[in-house]
Amino acid sequence: MEWQLCDLDEVFDADRLEIKEGKLATLELFAEALAIYSEGKFAEAGRLFAECWRQNQGDRVSKIYWQRCQSTLRNRTKIKHRPHNLH
Repeated sequence: MEWQLCDLDEVFDADRLEIKEGKLATLELFAEALAIYSEGKFAEAGRLFAECWRQNQGDRVSKIYWQRCQSTLRNRTKIKHRPHNLH
């Protein structure tokens, strides 16, 4: 599979009208969540992505980022609680 860069307009054009309107309504919240995510603040970013998704159930990108946050936080917890062998 080959990935290509595209404009935000192209991503929105693929959505149904109600999904597009929902994404536009949560755009500032999503942008804030994305900025926080890029800083590695996954718990806070996850809460914001969850709110985007709660407001617009058709926003699969918010859901995917929320899932990534949850996965990263779970993995951090596993590593933190793993017994260390220091022999």
